[in-house]
Amino acid sequence: MKKLLCSLMVALIAFSGCAALAAGKLEVTHENLMLLDEYGFEGYAFARVENTGDKPIKINAGVMELYNADGDAITSSDYLYAYGSEQLNPGEYSYVQLSASDSEVEAADVADYLLTITGKSDKDYVVSRFPVTTELALNVEEDYYTTSYMYATVTNDTDEPVYGICVALALLDADGNILYLTDETLYNKALLPGGSILIREEIPSYFSESFEKNGYGTPASVDAIAYVQTYQP
Repeated sequence: MKKLLCSLMVALIAFSGCAALAAGKLEVTHENLMLLDEYGFEGYAFARVENTGDKPIKINAGVMELYNADGDAITSSDYLYAYGSEQLNPGEYSYVQLSASDSEVEAADVADYLLTITGKSDKDYVVSRFPVTTELALNVEEDYYTTSYMYATVTNDTDEPVYGICVALALLDADGNILYLTDETLYNKALLPGGSILIREEIPSYFSESFEKNGYGTPASVDAIAYVQTYQP
């Protein structure tokens, strides 16, 4: 596969009257393309997106386009899902995934891709982040099979109970390439001040089997983001 390309487009300017103000700036710091065809073709573009500007910015939209060896577009998707808060303060990051499925495409057809992510100035949400530690457990022997898990332990470091904490987990290889993303929200559950909670997420077997088979890298660590995003009109 020839060298993969990335194009990052961001909204940079917010207006107040006629005066232009500085705004957030999105930067993709890691990205990875995974192609699965065990149960029909599925393409996943994973990206770590950071606000490198000096004002809040919201991850707004994205497009993934897949190309064949001749440079022709064979399929695309604008279905973007953010793992971690869509609203980013300066210095914060989240993970995003764009995915596509197409019955007329096979993984062997894909030679290149283009990833475009856009952001916009937005102050409608207040995001609180919480300390989180992680652990990776590979090839755990269960009753009749072997599986792998990602763990995240979230701590409430505030003086108040916190409801609805969202936890995003990213499976990474030794170079920081993203192999898998998932998340969980603690709906209607309160984490008391000073308390901690353990999140466990299983890595689907069809992803695990593709890592070695397709040369996507070996799982080495887990990164996690724990946060609450509150609307502020």
